[in-house]
Amino acid sequence: MTIAGTRSEAAPTSAIEILDEAAATLAGWYGAAINRLTIERLVVGVFFTGVLLSDGFGGVAYTPPETIQRASTRILKEQRPAYRGLPVGEMIGGALPGPFAHVIRLATLNALSAQLFHSERYTVLPDGDLTDHYPWLFTGRRECMVGAIIPLLKRIGALGVADVAIIDKKKETQAEATLGNFVSPDKTAEALAGCQTAIFTGASVANGSIAQLLAAVSPEAAVAVVGPTAGFIPEPLFRRRVAIVGTALVTDGPRALDILAEGGGAFQLSQHCLRKINVINGPRLDQLRQHS
Repeated sequence: MTIAGTRSEAAPTSAIEILDEAAATLAGWYGAAINRLTIERLVVGVFFTGVLLSDGFGGVAYTPPETIQRASTRILKEQRPAYRGLPVGEMIGGALPGPFAHVIRLATLNALSAQLFHSERYTVLPDGDLTDHYPWLFTGRRECMVGAIIPLLKRIGALGVADVAIIDKKKETQAEATLGNFVSPDKTAEALAGCQTAIFTGASVANGSIAQLLAAVSPEAAVAVVGPTAGFIPEPLFRRRVAIVGTALVTDGPRALDILAEGGGAFQLSQHCLRKINVINGPRLDQLRQHS
């Protein structure tokens, strides 16, 4: 498997190192077996991209609007590989061309990681939400959320947070939010530097901003990455002081891809074929608790 190589221009450079680390770890865990796995089916949806592997495991990842926009200007200008039947090891190597190669790679990493979350390799809390398991990360603290998650905002509000700064460009989201203050994206670094708990959506991995966001957070702050897009093995994020990855496993790969093929998104997926899990970085949480 090739971890380094010629990168698609669609692959955000700030996310490459994190995904390279995940790919290398997965290649080591699977060993020679990774060469026997292939892409069984692929759907590049308008909201999420989904992959089904030949072993039956599936993964999804957010399809950034800017990726779709770039692709629309090139759709008639280039040849793209046929992903179906492609060896998984080649897919996660990160050297394939095409405007959607980065997000397909991410969905494939998520599908490959699903099996490991059923093992004893990680501390996984099934069901529930971050606020259910670790309310002390929110109560009385200054929060910063990059990518507003409305249901999570409502739960945070019930815990009595000190303040919530929200960075989200979508006007529709701003209309829905009943808690927090929206901050201009050009003030993101300032907001993150002053927060005690930072929450990033998995979309930050897909759009390439995750490394920059993590670097802007104070070393004393708690960090959680949330959403099905963050469903790859968590070591690369844990090494960067992320305390919790709140993600989801695909429970029905064929149905998930059918939903995406018909224009569905996160809501439809969560209703029918996703199961929430929380993956815990125990040592980091112990550090945070000692200083809280």
